[in-house]
Amino acid sequence: MIKLSKVDEVGFKRYLDFIIPDHAIEITKNFNLTMDQATEESEVMIRDMFKDGLATEGQYLYNIIQANSNEKVGILWYSVIPEINSAYLYHILIDEHHRGKGFGTSTIEKLQDKLRESGVGSIGLSVFGKNDGAYRLYKKLGYSNTRISMEKIL
Repeated sequence: MIKLSKVDEVGFKRYLDFIIPDHAIEITKNFNLTMDQATEESEVMIRDMFKDGLATEGQYLYNIIQANSNEKVGILWYSVIPEINSAYLYHILIDEHHRGKGFGTSTIEKLQDKLRESGVGSIGLSVFGKNDGAYRLYKKLGYSNTRISMEKIL
């Protein structure tokens, strides 16, 4: 159903232009920060994680491609942490007009297979509290809660 294609430098720049403000919006929805504070936090975090751009060791960014049409339907970002034999799924985004068609499920299953074949023993991820759709998808795929963060605005 899907194949993964490495993101090139142009796609990487586009992704950074998207993910930094998008992540900042999620931060403001889920934490008590202003948009300026959230944007600064998002930019520092993401640029630090990609300190050497696409060549950053352990970080992987792929276009999600519909196999039969070669159309890009989304993007996937994950890392591998060899010291603990684990991976971390940072971001999966299926384009809005392709949602609900199984691309998210297919992508995660393909990633799990790829990681399993390379000897990685587990994969972790975080879901913002207000992202019910992603939470349901991960639960359906067998992911379990390992910690829960809670907050009360006073």
